[in-house]
Amino acid sequence: MTGKYPHSHGLCANHYPIPPDQIFLPQVLRDNGYQTGYFGKWHLNGGRKHDFVPPDQRLGFETFVGFSRGHRYFESIYYRDDDPRPYVSTRYEPDYQTDQLIGFMEDSLPDPQNRPFFGMICYGPPHPPLTAPEEYLSLYSPDDISIRGNVPDDAAVQRKAREFLSKYYGLVRSVDDNIGRVLEWLDARGIADNTIVILVSDHGEMAWEHGLLDKKNYFEAAMRVPFIVRFPQMFGGNRTVNGLVDPSIDIMPTLLEICGMPIPRKVQGTSCLPLLDGTAASIRDAVFYEICMEREGPEAFPIPERGIRTQDWLYVRTRHAPKALFDLKNDPLEMTNLVESPLHRAVAEELDRRLRAHMDATEDDWDIEAVFPPPDFQTHREGASYADAIAKRAVRVD
Repeated sequence: MTGKYPHSHGLCANHYPIPPDQIFLPQVLRDNGYQTGYFGKWHLNGGRKHDFVPPDQRLGFETFVGFSRGHRYFESIYYRDDDPRPYVSTRYEPDYQTDQLIGFMEDSLPDPQNRPFFGMICYGPPHPPLTAPEEYLSLYSPDDISIRGNVPDDAAVQRKAREFLSKYYGLVRSVDDNIGRVLEWLDARGIADNTIVILVSDHGEMAWEHGLLDKKNYFEAAMRVPFIVRFPQMFGGNRTVNGLVDPSIDIMPTLLEICGMPIPRKVQGTSCLPLLDGTAASIRDAVFYEICMEREGPEAFPIPERGIRTQDWLYVRTRHAPKALFDLKNDPLEMTNLVESPLHRAVAEELDRRLRAHMDATEDDWDIEAVFPPPDFQTHREGASYADAIAKRAVRVD
């Protein structure tokens, strides 16, 4: 939304609202004549789970069919535009959300001013809870799932990993099917060549690698995400680009450059267009990792971390000491932490120098903190009870 690092845009932990006094991607596109629409989980205004998002907190999206935050894939709650009445869908959440996106695009085409559209959809799956229609949950058998070599050599843990991934892949397939519906609609309307489509995820999933679940760590399984771009009018497809990118900050300048708009001065990302059109093999030689301090709360992280990832190395430190060094070229499963290795001291020192230079250049600070509690904070249990109460009074729709 901003093309800036979390420590710069000010939203560096879940549950908090993003500071509004900055430039956001949908605002730029709207101000340059685009119709803007958002569909799904918002997660940018703090507040209570499954709640109404006020118009002044939508950062430039004019059409809005969604909710504040939370994961409830059946009996899913949402709100339409400026109507504060809740609706609850009887369908699986990604299915109805895709309908809403397609409806927005359909309504956008006969615009009398011939304005283009910018539509954004935020699916909840495959994020846990691993709930979906049975056809997806039973699509993959745990017995057929391959697991990576960094899952602990323990039969019970490996079985859990296979069972988790079999359901996780089912949720991925449900999203794939809905993305297919969007692409088929673009084809049928004859506008696929002139429409930029970007698929990206917010985070990965450990899935029992290193014995861990969830996210919020520096391992590849948590940090690496899919990033797929399609724009036939400008560049060909069926290519894998190996250059490093950071979707969280690089998407905004990429879209603005493709659309011929100036990039705001405070954007810290780099346009990926030279990678996409094949004019460059790389746009950056590193991406950076940060988790800011949060002393209290359910996702507390009292010792903040910063890191740098190059093609060959991952280096992470806390304020006071180096924490991890992995040789990704020779140890892609991140099995051996070399941070204490005398043979790799020079590598660690050089990466540390680059990391500190990045922190200085972007005005990062170890003392940046998400101060708990944020406004209207709810625990998961409180959020579930609140959602149940909303669902009982919501307007039910197919």
